[in-house]
Amino acid sequence: LVFRGRYLHVDSTWMKSAACQAAGFMSLVSSEVSAVTIMFITVDRFIALSFPFTRFRFRTRSALVACGLSWLFGLALATVPLLPPTAHWQFYSQTGICVPLPITRKEFQGRSFSFGVMIIFNFIVFVFVAIGQALIYRAVRNNSMMGDTTRKSRDTTIARRLVTVAVTNFLCWVPIGLCGLLASSGVQVPGEVNVAMAIFVLPLNSAFNPFLYTYNVVAEKRRLRREERLLKALKAELEAHREDIVHS
Repeated sequence: LVFRGRYLHVDSTWMKSAACQAAGFMSLVSSEVSAVTIMFITVDRFIALSFPFTRFRFRTRSALVACGLSWLFGLALATVPLLPPTAHWQFYSQTGICVPLPITRKEFQGRSFSFGVMIIFNFIVFVFVAIGQALIYRAVRNNSMMGDTTRKSRDTTIARRLVTVAVTNFLCWVPIGLCGLLASSGVQVPGEVNVAMAIFVLPLNSAFNPFLYTYNVVAEKRRLRREERLLKALKAELEAHREDIVHS
């Protein structure tokens, strides 16, 4: 609305503005914190299911520390391009959408940092998550064949919740990583792909994560309530049947 009809004349001003820098900063923080958090959750579920008797697990304090480290790491990565030694980088101002996705062949100052963070680091994280998911799946199968205790059943339920979140994040970052690798090897990637990834894929994935976490919890609580109702109905039926037997 602000730039309608005149953006062509002020695009450089917009890309260098504080609002554009802030938008790119928040985008980078959200994506990196999300990736690292999912990695920590994968590690926690793997330990809980593969080594159920170990004392080395995320407790409340260690989980808070891990979340704090995730936020500090994301904030640090997003702050580096804004520091005085790197102020000349066109990190958040390479395009009008302010998101530092290096998935085209366009060269800009700070591209190496952007490629290292957005492509290499995230690709390594989600390969790690994919391997962790495979190991978790194997642990879940082993637990189901051995017979679940209450603790194992709870750990398995949490692991299943993680699957939907990890899969959607993996499906988001795989095409971004592939486009970045293709662009770095000299393949022509249309600029429209960059726009589509930044406008649709990244925000959609980030917006889905809270709903996926919440949906899994709500669905689990709904299932437990349904089981409680069935159990109460069964107990009432057995009690009535016992009274009939006593009276007869």
